[in-house]
Amino acid sequence: MRFVSHLDIQRLLQRAFRRADIPLSYSQGFNPHPQLSFATALSTGYTSDAEWVDVKLEKNMEAGDFLDKVNHVMPEGFALAECYAVEDKMPSLTALLESADYELTFANDTDYERLKADIDKLVNAEIIVDKKTKGGIKSVDIRPQLINAELKNEAEGIKLHIKGALTASGSLNIELLMGALARQSGREYDYGVHRSKVEFIGGRNTPV
Repeated sequence: MRFVSHLDIQRLLQRAFRRADIPLSYSQGFNPHPQLSFATALSTGYTSDAEWVDVKLEKNMEAGDFLDKVNHVMPEGFALAECYAVEDKMPSLTALLESADYELTFANDTDYERLKADIDKLVNAEIIVDKKTKGGIKSVDIRPQLINAELKNEAEGIKLHIKGALTASGSLNIELLMGALARQSGREYDYGVHRSKVEFIGGRNTPV
């Protein structure tokens, strides 16, 4: 499922909602579409336990009934973990975002001590990267967007636990961070990325 793009996940959910006979609310106009929006997109190739989507319905449903019906028709590897009924006046999920936790799992042949030394050097200074903006490519310091980074040698392997900013005004880009690590160290590390948690304003794990 990690190779399914964000747009295809949107289509997947729309098909699941139709199969589950969920009373979706549609936009007005010549080309109506279901009113659903994600808090943030997940990069293709990443896995996650922490994606949030806002779905507007034409009529009320019990949260548990909604969850059961949708999960019954979901493809293998994809499921809704929980859901909540919220008021229409609630701000968008994107506006409520604050940070995200990531787990980077490294290849079995990774040298822990060498990687730790490279990461320690990286996070103890500015992290200058070339970032694409509306005004073109600019060199920016992404160190302020890195809240915490901790490398651990766990039973499942070497993991780098990262907490990064995730807001409408700026978010930590894991690929830019790891690209900076590769340039500084002169080594390319093999790793996979899992988003384990998203936090909303006030440090909450749910937006409600």
